[in-house]
Amino acid sequence: MTFRHDRRQILSGLKTSLDGQSELVRWQMGACSKRTLGLGLMAAVGLASVSPSQAHAASPKAASFELTFLKASEGNVASLCQFIKENWFEMDRIAVEQGLMTEYRFLRSTGADPDWDVLVIVGYPNVDGYSGITKEFEAIRAAHTTVPVNGKTLRQLGTIVSSRRLVPG
Repeated sequence: MTFRHDRRQILSGLKTSLDGQSELVRWQMGACSKRTLGLGLMAAVGLASVSPSQAHAASPKAASFELTFLKASEGNVASLCQFIKENWFEMDRIAVEQGLMTEYRFLRSTGADPDWDVLVIVGYPNVDGYSGITKEFEAIRAAHTTVPVNGKTLRQLGTIVSSRRLVPG
């Protein structure tokens, strides 16, 4: 089946008919089946939901997750967020590349006066979480040079208030 149409046909398809349905839509529906259109829409939605890290390769499923809740010191929420991204996530990126972690995420609280300001979630391919990769991750940490934010490190920007390990149910 070939789809050859001249320019006038395509442009005339842009006109809207009296019933409100676009002639272009009717023209396209004739050129391809509704099934094909539906599959195309599903593929577009699927691609839009894939994150850039997922687009390169499918990561293994996490066997456990570790949640780390942090509280920023007064006026340092944005700086704490930046510090985590420039330091923790740089090391986590390497750990994912090495297969030590499956993923990492960052969430920020929007509540007024929350118990925590930032939540870091890390997925591990083992049920032991961080304790299952401590030796390997410490080598990554030793090779990393801490990048201060506004001249401050984690101690000046905030504190870890809680940590939890969870496994899929």
